[in-house]
Amino acid sequence: MDSILSCHWHDQDGTWELTVRRNGPAWELFAAAPFGSESLPFADPDEVRRLAQTLLDLPAEPEPYEFEWTLSRTDFADTERERTLFATFAVGLDPDDDHRPYLAYQSSHHLRGFAALGLEVICEDPPVDHLRAQAHAFLTNCPAPPPLQP
Repeated sequence: MDSILSCHWHDQDGTWELTVRRNGPAWELFAAAPFGSESLPFADPDEVRRLAQTLLDLPAEPEPYEFEWTLSRTDFADTERERTLFATFAVGLDPDDDHRPYLAYQSSHHLRGFAALGLEVICEDPPVDHLRAQAHAFLTNCPAPPPLQP
């Protein structure tokens, strides 16, 4: 799997990770905490390009800034065991914490009418320059396709 945007950090509990990577022909967001991990697909490469551009556009000065993506995956569709995993992934500047940059992931699991919170992974003060360099490299190597001609 090729990762194109990756943020890893360690604390007293262990290793944490938020990574956008290619898994075969698809792109996915991988979230890991010391006690578990999960991955969810992006709708298409354009979603990954928007994420990369969002990281490039992250303001250097304090100002309101937040972009969110909603991702989902359904396993065992149309069966008694059908379950859906939803997650929100956000990139922004925290207005309640001196506009400090962050990456945040929160998931929830839905099974037969029941819902439960899932994994929460928050990277405060991510390595913004490193993420911008990764985003720039991705956009350079995977540019958007040209518009269709009528």
